[in-house]
Amino acid sequence: MRRKGLSLLELLVVLGVLGVLLGLGLPLLSPNRLALDAAARSLAAQVTRARLEAIRHNAFAGLQVFTEGAGGYAVFLDRNGNRAYDPGEEVQRVRFGEGDWARVRLDPGQSALGNMPLLFDPRGLPAKPITGTIALSSGPATRKVVVSQQGRARLE
Repeated sequence: MRRKGLSLLELLVVLGVLGVLLGLGLPLLSPNRLALDAAARSLAAQVTRARLEAIRHNAFAGLQVFTEGAGGYAVFLDRNGNRAYDPGEEVQRVRFGEGDWARVRLDPGQSALGNMPLLFDPRGLPAKPITGTIALSSGPATRKVVVSQQGRARLE
């Protein structure tokens, strides 16, 4: 006579496999990691926005990274022509450690663009070829935004 269904041993093996898969996948869905991924994608998009602002306004524009506190950045349009960031020239300013990015911090030890602007000329080309990294962290997780010499940003 043939029985239908699972034996106790088969059921325990299935539950064990599910437990291992859940244990491996759960950290990927943590609020810290989700906030970090969103902040890194937003920062990469803002590098592109700075380039497009330079083209749109036919002026120098850029992204200034701040390292004080939890860090942050500002997309700016150089209105006075000095090719540097000045307070009041911001198109958008984001501070980590507060609001939507309360769980995210700038990691100055791994960031190569700290306190220097990524500047684009009116044609949308980098004013100086810079290859740099902006590292963000949230708990043990870290994401890097790498800016190429052409001014393109990618996530690592």
